[in-house]
Amino acid sequence: MKARTARALALLLAISLAACSIAPDPARPEAEASFDFSDHLAGKTLLFVGAHPDDEQAANAFMAEACLFNGASCHYTVVSEARSYGCYLTLGMTDPAACSDLRREEMRASAALTNGTVTFFGWDDLFYAHDNAGLDRNIEAWAAKQGGRETLVARFAAELDAVEPDIVFSLDPRHGVTCNPNHRAVSILLMEAIGSLAAPSRPELWFENDFMFIEQMTEEERALYTEKAGYAWPADDPPFVWYDGNRVLPNGRTPFDYVADTLKAHASQYPGIADGSEDALPPADARRVPLVRAAGIDASRDLCSALDLDFPTFDIVGYPDTD
Repeated sequence: MKARTARALALLLAISLAACSIAPDPARPEAEASFDFSDHLAGKTLLFVGAHPDDEQAANAFMAEACLFNGASCHYTVVSEARSYGCYLTLGMTDPAACSDLRREEMRASAALTNGTVTFFGWDDLFYAHDNAGLDRNIEAWAAKQGGRETLVARFAAELDAVEPDIVFSLDPRHGVTCNPNHRAVSILLMEAIGSLAAPSRPELWFENDFMFIEQMTEEERALYTEKAGYAWPADDPPFVWYDGNRVLPNGRTPFDYVADTLKAHASQYPGIADGSEDALPPADARRVPLVRAAGIDASRDLCSALDLDFPTFDIVGYPDTD
């Protein structure tokens, strides 16, 4: 791989590797009153829908509690794991197909942590501009290859029919946590698919609302970010439900212990965590996950373009070389 491409992708990976969450800031919107998220998930069929293997890492905190101890069942859908470029910088793997195979195995190991099942769509992992133009291009590229946008939505609808979830989780379509257009595209198509279902059969939909841009953080926030902490999006107005990952589960572990297990399962992305040379968890007071109800936000809002992010997308560096 050319040196320029490698350096650019190094920045890409450093920005993309993500974490969990931080305690509520008193200046941020209040959490929904009297809402016990653990009780809400008990006994339910839960589905997490993400673009990539490892997008579920924060969700595995509450999914582990629900599915291992509270009678729920966990399911995962991974949409764009084909032709993965995510193993080159961490493992030196230059074969995208081999990387995809490895990451699928890691995703199966992650799902097993909650006794969950996983489905892969096999769509291409794309990395375009982190704005609405890149988002549109991402969806158009999938549609061109899969047979049209209607086919994309129908694939999501078929997955919902197969799993019959009571509650679905994904990443907030307004920003996708990291503004990755894959993340946003998945959530938007998922919402369209849910909207296509008959009203009585539509599952409840929640979005993870983490903010993961070190360039936009204070010095104190950056210090916690490097320790795997995250933040709810600034200048956002819906009420959050904060899932507390510090509670003690019946086996003596905490929900965030399962987040650590999830990161270790994705060893190709987090080799330092997998081999024990890096800490897997943020400080205890940062082990929280901010969530918003889909019904409580304007999903058409674009919270990425104004950030003017200049990441080394495929338009700049091309698809990773395999020379």
